[in-house]
Amino acid sequence: MDIGQDIFSVAEEYDTLFIDVYGVLYNGMSLYNGTLDTMEALRKSGKRLIIVSNSSLVANDAKIGYEQRGMIEGVHYDKCVTSGEYLNFCFVTKGKDLFRKQGISVTKIKCLFLGNSNIFVDSQIPKSDLFDEADLMYVGVPIASYGRVLINDLYDENNNLIPIEDVVHSDWRKLHDSNGNQGPKEFAVILEKCLEKNKSLLIANPDIFAHESGGNFVNRIVPVFTQGILGKYYEKLGGKVAYFGKPYNGIFEFAKRYAEPDAKILMVGDTPWTDILGANNSGIDSAMVMTGVSGEFLGDSDIITNDSFNYLFEEISPKFSNLEGSVRPKHIIKQFAQQIKNI
Repeated sequence: MDIGQDIFSVAEEYDTLFIDVYGVLYNGMSLYNGTLDTMEALRKSGKRLIIVSNSSLVANDAKIGYEQRGMIEGVHYDKCVTSGEYLNFCFVTKGKDLFRKQGISVTKIKCLFLGNSNIFVDSQIPKSDLFDEADLMYVGVPIASYGRVLINDLYDENNNLIPIEDVVHSDWRKLHDSNGNQGPKEFAVILEKCLEKNKSLLIANPDIFAHESGGNFVNRIVPVFTQGILGKYYEKLGGKVAYFGKPYNGIFEFAKRYAEPDAKILMVGDTPWTDILGANNSGIDSAMVMTGVSGEFLGDSDIITNDSFNYLFEEISPKFSNLEGSVRPKHIIKQFAQQIKNI
């Protein structure tokens, strides 16, 4: 399989780029070296750049964070679309009818963990702080009693390291990290209570994990649990979950509103089972970068064989998504930016 060096190796035939943030532009601590110059150069060449992110923040809140890193709307990109923004749009336009297709009835919503309240502005659905009063549980960023949970540092009761792709399929009550912490068990207790009370979950970030720094991992970039993994575990328990964001078609159709009607679009992402699968199912060409999530499995080696890609696409990816469709991208590039330097 041909591998391009950066986005310029594949961008020429496209009018509009849908671009993920984490793992493509941002490594969890800072923007990859060369990102801003690359984005400016693409826009100057006539490309329209639309951020399409699984962030649960509404777009205006997300843009504040981008600006703090020097990434400015109108200079480096044209429009920002987040799964939080898309969910808020659906709330405002559809209200309680939003969940009928999933067979979920809604009277009140409660936030689990730290929720983003701006998602619910003009939602037509009241919130509650009482567990028994709400029937829909919005899942915020999952934080255990000791902080964020590493997905690559979990062991079973026999002290066997659990591969990342098998964590969601394990018994979370029996997992611990190298320090003896049991974050997944804390989450399992909450989810089992939700299941017992017949609650449904609402997930505005379907990502299984993402690379982050800070908090209990100062000056380190580590892969940590995000909202999507709780949704997958809850489904394994038998619970109902409503997802908003990639790989589901709605966010791609929402983002297309900001492209020209006849635009040739390329989705650039790091995750086969969200970015690539969703783009392919939405009729959009896709390019996978070998940084971020895919880099977690492919490694840093300059010599990566077709077998490595086949294993990622055929063995790893199905463990994270049960949606039908192809996770194989049309293009593979080493990185987005022309110059890149990982911390």
